Amino acid sequence: MWLKVLLHAKGRLPPGYRHGTGGFDEATAIAIGFDRDAFIEFVSSRHPTYLETEAWVRKNAKNLSEESIRKHNEHVHRNKPPLMAKAQRAFVGLDDESILDATLLNDLDDWHTLHAQVTTGALPPLQISSFNGEMTEVLKVLLDSTNASRAAIHVNAPSFGLEPSKPAAEAKRFGAAEGEELAQSEIVRGGSKIAWISVYSTREWSDADSQALDRAVTRAGEIIDEVRLTHV
Repeated sequence: MWLKVLLHAKGRLPPGYRHGTGGFDEATAIAIGFDRDAFIEFVSSRHPTYLETEAWVRKNAKNLSEESIRKHNEHVHRNKPPLMAKAQRAFVGLDDESILDATLLNDLDDWHTLHAQVTTGALPPLQISSFNGEMTEVLKVLLDSTNASRAAIHVNAPSFGLEPSKPAAEAKRFGAAEGEELAQSEIVRGGSKIAWISVYSTREWSDADSQALDRAVTRAGEIIDEVRLTHV
């Protein structure tokens, strides 16, 4: 989390990587009780070393008990859906079907991507494992453009563990009241709705907001089309 925020602040974080919001990053902030946005601001503006960042967390976290840390570790070491794990193993060149652990697979994915970047100067094609991170970035841009309180995308891809009943990715404005759903826009492929983006806020919706939502839907559709080509 520290490294990704720092790389993003310096313009060197590859596309598809969240930096402080959503996923395990945000889960870590919640689990041990530090302000996510304050952490991002500290690392982005001060560029601290890892140990300086750890000292900041120790000073500011409100829930560093052994039990809270144990529960958080159990949470992040959950298994991935089998098909998503299979796609990620294929990406990194691993044929051990018993490896499903999300943290291990994400680490191997990161290291494989970094290796490709430093040895070839190019990033590999977008993988399903980067789907949540890419979508979170799309939704964060949408929030910034509309000043909404929350944006979420729902995707119908159960084989990859993406059930339409819950968000595949979301972004929230820290401390803002969620309000009601102001707008929703669908992504359709082959005549069927495969995803939709919802925006929530307590403010009025404008034409400029609709245009921002259209841009987010277009980009989200491009991401969906790209990851659907993931080799499994």
